[in-house]
Amino acid sequence: MANPFKKTINNANKTKKVYGTERESSETKTRKCESCGAARPTSTNLIVCDYCGFRFMDIEGEITVEKKKS
Repeated sequence: MANPFKKTINNANKTKKVYGTERESSETKTRKCESCGAARPTSTNLIVCDYCGFRFMDIEGEITVEKKKS
């Protein structure tokens, strides 16, 4: 007796998507201090580097990024 799903199985095997082959490398983009190379976490002041004091912007005050609550 022949398999009634043979055409369906063959079609599925021919058209299936193979994941993980689209990209050969990956990268993460992060903001770093231009002066010392330290990472800029979102909870820190975005105007001045907390590690070396390098000024990213010429304005007074403090800018921080608040995390969104889900």
